[in-house]
Amino acid sequence: MGKMKVFLDTNVVVDFLGKREPFFQDAANIFEMWKKEKIQLSLSVLTIVNCAYILHKAYSKETMTDKIRWLCNSFEVTPIDVSTIIGAVNMGGQDFEDSVQCLSASYFHPDVIVSRDIKGFSNAEIPIMTPAEFIKRSKQ
Repeated sequence: MGKMKVFLDTNVVVDFLGKREPFFQDAANIFEMWKKEKIQLSLSVLTIVNCAYILHKAYSKETMTDKIRWLCNSFEVTPIDVSTIIGAVNMGGQDFEDSVQCLSASYFHPDVIVSRDIKGFSNAEIPIMTPAEFIKRSKQ
């Protein structure tokens, strides 16, 4: 059996890159699991755009560019196209952006989506866990 495939929602990546408390440590633990090659990580192209937008005031343009390159070169980045957008509209979930993320995640065939916004993924067919739940289950 291969490594567990984990799709990260934007909030987890922003928590890590932005060192946002009280969420940073759980996000850092997940990235550490990836660094130790215990899991495979993916994120959507939308997450990269969102991170750049949310964190642009926290970092210089050069630093933010380095972080964007790191995300693109280190992780599987899942696409979003018109069919993803229409599919998300048709899902009718509580949160359109999370529906887009969920459909984009399906390109990676993840075992789990990790997000702090569990409610936003109520229509997901992929299991959803918070970062804390994922870390706890990974230690079992």
